[in-house]
Amino acid sequence: MKHIKKITLWSIMLLLMQGCVYFNDDGISTHRYRDCVEYYDTQGIYHCECDKNLADYDELPDKLLK
Repeated sequence: MKHIKKITLWSIMLLLMQGCVYFNDDGISTHRYRDCVEYYDTQGIYHCECDKNLADYDELPDKLLK
């Protein structure tokens, strides 16, 4: 009976959060697309600054093991 309650609770939580969390190319974010600002500085060096994800895919194994 406990398993049914857990499954029901998780299902409700996932349905409620389906519009809040997005999976992009780099990780999990609260925005569908990453807002990146790309520019060249005065020395001609390319810069790309993006907003931070909630979790990046390359960091997930470290976070899940802790």
